[in-house]
Amino acid sequence: MGRTFAEAMKHRRTYYSIGSGSPVSDSEIERVVREALKHVPSAFNSQSARVVLLLGDGHKKLWNIVKSTLKELVSAEDFDRTEAKIDGCFAAGHGTVLYFEDTSVIKKLQEAFPSYKDN
Repeated sequence: MGRTFAEAMKHRRTYYSIGSGSPVSDSEIERVVREALKHVPSAFNSQSARVVLLLGDGHKKLWNIVKSTLKELVSAEDFDRTEAKIDGCFAAGHGTVLYFEDTSVIKKLQEAFPSYKDN
């Protein structure tokens, strides 16, 4: 018999050895992300969530931009650790999924339902 959801949560572990290989094809990753985005609940069924999936060169380019941006913001003595964390964790992965909310959709909801605007 398999674990219950609660048991699985109690025994979960975080694995920090991220690699660039994937047992799942890029097209399957894209399909799963599209399905998740399509069916995620949203206020008033507004579907305001958006996603950017970066694989391959796009993934690498993002983390190079992050590093160059942080190099300007982080002290020189701390940047080596920052760069090592990015290179060993985030950039070392197969891809990056960026989620955000489309504020134009949210603004239209605020206008349509003014009593909910502050919530």
